[in-house]
Amino acid sequence: MILSCYSRKLSEEIDSGWNFRDECELLYASSGSVRLIASDGSQAFTLREGEGVFIPPRTISNVIAADGGATTYSVVFSPDILWPDRESPVYIGAIDPLLFSSPPFLSISPSAAANIERAYSVLMERPFCFELEARDLISSVMLTVLREMSENEYSKASSNERMLRMMLFVKEHYQEPVRVGDIAASAFISERECLRSFSRSLGISPLQFLLSYRLKEAERLLREEGMNISEIAYRTGFESPSHFSSLFRRRHGITPTEYRRRVLS
Repeated sequence: MILSCYSRKLSEEIDSGWNFRDECELLYASSGSVRLIASDGSQAFTLREGEGVFIPPRTISNVIAADGGATTYSVVFSPDILWPDRESPVYIGAIDPLLFSSPPFLSISPSAAANIERAYSVLMERPFCFELEARDLISSVMLTVLREMSENEYSKASSNERMLRMMLFVKEHYQEPVRVGDIAASAFISERECLRSFSRSLGISPLQFLLSYRLKEAERLLREEGMNISEIAYRTGFESPSHFSSLFRRRHGITPTEYRRRVLS
């Protein structure tokens, strides 16, 4: 069962990248405004300071600052937080539309969105029984979301299984040599259709997505201590440390060593 949180500082130049995860996410705009974009083009809207949104599991999305800089808080949790035993005969399935059939983003009223910020603070500060308190706040937010959903939203499906299969393949195999054909085969489609799918959904090629994912994993490892630059390069699928450093600098404007020095100082 996953229950975690993190914050992001965004600018118009630096976005969150295309993200997808198996868990639910509650996103709160702490400062500034952010633009949320669904990969399938079905939704895109601006989240203003003090507002929140629910992002269902396996949603392919991107978040960028809408005007200048912005800070967001995210609370990530397993669906089991809402109903631990979904196989139980007494389970009524009320949350299923949220998990599998909802739109990519469900807006949350400001009064309920404030509980996202509270849950984030609880998870960061970890007071006595913080898991129970955070779970209570999450349940309160989700109850509001269910009550505010329209009948049309409640029944609408918005998943792109083919893209999800390919993105999951990249997530599981990014450390290995990966070709476009390998990514296409994971979704049982041709390389040409694979290229079209990524271009249509994300605006980039499969190999660009692979590179982006490798660099994001490298960033995560650079924020930790333990592995040197060469070890991180090979761990994240780059052919050599020099190739990794070159691509990292092209993306961030600084070397991996400089990036690590900044984040750990």
